[in-house]
Amino acid sequence: MAEQQGTSPRRGLWPWVVLALSVAPAVWYVLDYEQDVDPEFPKVERRTYSTFPPAAYRFAEAGDTIDCAAVYVSSAALVLAAWGCLREPRRGLRWAALALSSAAFWHAATPGPLIDGWHGLGWRTMFDPSVPTPQRFALAACALAIVAVVALGTRPWDVRAMLADARARGVLGLLAVSAALMVVRQLPGIDREPFGFWPRWVYVWGLLAWAFAMLRLAPAAGGGRRGAAIVATMIAVSIGLDFFGRGVFWYQRPINRLREVIPGRLYLSAMPTYAGLELAQPRYHFKTIINLFPEFTPEGSPHWPDEERFAREHGISVYTQSPDDPTGLRSIPESLALADDPANWPVLVHCHASMDRSPAWVGMYRFAKQGWPLDEAIREIERHRGSRPKSSVTLLYNRMLPRLAPERASQDPTALELREFAIGTPDPLEAMLARMRKDAPTRR
Repeated sequence: MAEQQGTSPRRGLWPWVVLALSVAPAVWYVLDYEQDVDPEFPKVERRTYSTFPPAAYRFAEAGDTIDCAAVYVSSAALVLAAWGCLREPRRGLRWAALALSSAAFWHAATPGPLIDGWHGLGWRTMFDPSVPTPQRFALAACALAIVAVVALGTRPWDVRAMLADARARGVLGLLAVSAALMVVRQLPGIDREPFGFWPRWVYVWGLLAWAFAMLRLAPAAGGGRRGAAIVATMIAVSIGLDFFGRGVFWYQRPINRLREVIPGRLYLSAMPTYAGLELAQPRYHFKTIINLFPEFTPEGSPHWPDEERFAREHGISVYTQSPDDPTGLRSIPESLALADDPANWPVLVHCHASMDRSPAWVGMYRFAKQGWPLDEAIREIERHRGSRPKSSVTLLYNRMLPRLAPERASQDPTALELREFAIGTPDPLEAMLARMRKDAPTRR
């Protein structure tokens, strides 16, 4: 639009500059390893065990930051396309752009893959015979409608005129880049470790190019109060669509940071809500919930009573740390044994944020119950957490692994390495245990 209005051609380059700059975060997150010191135990050494920086794996998770950016950008493109239809309803290309923007928004709001056990709401589910027939027909009908609108609106019999029109409006390059990136997004060859990272970035870049094209093609809103009101309304609608897209996120992943550790057997998450459990339970059929947070402390979650109520109503067994076990010395082995018993599967293990306690617990489960090398267990923690485990995890492992698997802990090279990392840093819980043992005769 800037070129049509007679402004400097250089101002027309800004979408390309933004696109180029948007590549920088993707490269940064696969190259930059965190070197921060844990202020709680600054003398404890930590290193990264993952092939790439842990944050790259977190960004690669479905529904995380990159997908949120995709929803935001696609909602803006959808609003701009709709505005064009309102101003020029007889122009077929406007409706074709609206249909494509709608499809892009829905694809952004339903990122895959999902955890095994539920089909999700994405476009691909229309080809899945296990999906309920009404959903398959509804998605198929929407897909056919989009194809029909695009076919009728783009005048495929007059491609030369369309290309000339796009060139005259200064969007041909943006549309070509967007189309190319959308195709690349579907190619399996680009999905390499960290899996999901590059395909998600490519989709965001394709959406950015598309949104910039929609912005250039958008009819002028006009000046004065009316123009300002139109722009404000478009921004408000875009934000509303963004919230709707995040709501679809939540419907597909109703428990925050929910992930599958062992299919049909062990799941990891942050603190669930009652509403989240209502959606998740019919999909995953949890028989046992292990809450690793000491809810008897002042930091207990306000959702904990609701979780207990949901468990009672649905016949789910619940295990949590007891007030008379403040160090977790008893609850950790007990919870590991519970999760290893087939009679309790599927098991949901969680703390509050699924950043410290529950990932560290999974590492102990992998090491003590499944025989994983400790470096592989820590690598999995890093990928889930999105950063290196805190120094307290090093102290926890030094304290618990010799108790859980003495022989393996004395031979595993990473377990020995963690002990070296903590030299010179006393474990405060070991001191607490010593005081408890000293006071035990007095209490009797």
